[in-house]
Amino acid sequence: MIRAMSGRRTAPFLPPPAEVRGPTWWGLGELRGWREAPRLRAVAGLWLAATAAAVVTGVLNVTLGWNGVEFRVFELPVAVTVYPPFVLSVLLALWLGPAWGALPIYFANLASALASGLPFPMSAIFAVAGVIETLMLWGSLVVLRVDPDLRRGRDLGWFLAAALVAAVTGSLAAILWNSSHGLDPAAGQRVWRGWVIGDLLQILLLVLPLLRLCGPAVRGWFDRRFVSPPQQEFSYTHGVGLIIVAFAVLGLVVFLGVHQALGSIEVAIDARTVDGELLIPKLREIILVMALLSTALIAATGMFSTALARMGERQRHEARRDTLTGCLNRRTFAELYAKEAERSRRLDLGVGVLFIDLDHFKSINDEFGHAAGDRVLAAASRRIEGALRATDLLFRWGGEEFLVLMPHTRREELGVIAERVREAVGAGPVQSSSTSGGLGIAASVGAAAAEPAPDDPRDLVARADRAVYEAKAAGRNRVVVAAG
Repeated sequence: MIRAMSGRRTAPFLPPPAEVRGPTWWGLGELRGWREAPRLRAVAGLWLAATAAAVVTGVLNVTLGWNGVEFRVFELPVAVTVYPPFVLSVLLALWLGPAWGALPIYFANLASALASGLPFPMSAIFAVAGVIETLMLWGSLVVLRVDPDLRRGRDLGWFLAAALVAAVTGSLAAILWNSSHGLDPAAGQRVWRGWVIGDLLQILLLVLPLLRLCGPAVRGWFDRRFVSPPQQEFSYTHGVGLIIVAFAVLGLVVFLGVHQALGSIEVAIDARTVDGELLIPKLREIILVMALLSTALIAATGMFSTALARMGERQRHEARRDTLTGCLNRRTFAELYAKEAERSRRLDLGVGVLFIDLDHFKSINDEFGHAAGDRVLAAASRRIEGALRATDLLFRWGGEEFLVLMPHTRREELGVIAERVREAVGAGPVQSSSTSGGLGIAASVGAAAAEPAPDDPRDLVARADRAVYEAKAAGRNRVVVAAG
């Protein structure tokens, strides 16, 4: 479309890219608003019931002997552990968020360890292993952008690979379990194999079918009960920190298990090696070397992972943001619109768009230079941002044009917000070294809304664009809300 008033051409809307989406989640802190949001009470009640079920079944795992139960498959002995808390934690993590899944399995592991006779300090450390297993599976799906509904072959393959790695990693806690209970090598091997095979079978036979068959409906039910939209991105730097802590604790679990196992070996105090050296100091030396190597490995992995995470996070931020104003750039609009439109439809609400064009911007560049123009753009973006709601998204669309995506918005709300934005832009002059009195700025704003939110936003953006053209034609520094 040719913009008659400014002589500039608005670039065509970019079609939505093929998007590979991962899990979405909410923070556990969302429950703080359950008194004001009755819909959250159902979520809180369901989560507490799932946590209680995890604790009860965790204790039953010990009291009923569900650890390392042997079966014969084609005359081969196969050990399987039945542990329902793991199923519950994975489903909660993928449908609600990591904290929602981590706490139930921690309390379940703690209760089962105490029921088995482990002292509380050892039980508290042991219980972290299940949390690590759940978070490792969840985090892998987020990083790999695996859709938890598992409809595509790509998602299914990555999910099974991540489940295998998580199950093997979590099973390392069997070393501490076996040594604490004084199990002989054969019984200990049976427990370890049972944990790995049991977790994988529960993933295949329970978690995977539930995710595929019930995932969309369950996540939609949760989505309609939260006030805020779900998250889909996390801080990779913080994620690396969490990984370092998790593996440090897991390393401690393994170290304690090995230390107890070596300590349980009945060796005479004067026993010697083939070379004639005392054996007990050698065993202690082995334990010390293991501890030092584990510490060095965790520290080195942490440093390099943190550096890579910060580099990746910086590149990701730069790819999504306009360097001058800090606004989201135009390339990210299609992705974010698709997510917000889907949520608006679930909430039975519409979506709105504001098209903002700074008035007489070209004359500022011509008279005072591009440095002054850059300061005006940066100041205008800050003022627009300050006038928006927390859920609104601001994009730099090109040149002196900005676009605001307003999810969960009805048409009657548009005019008020658009007028607030217009007033904020023209609230005062922008200080510049080019002029002592500062540079006065103003904006024309076009607004358009659609209810329900359309799949394709091109018509919505075009109507807001025509509305801003009408505002300029009518004298600038005003708001026009598109009909319809």
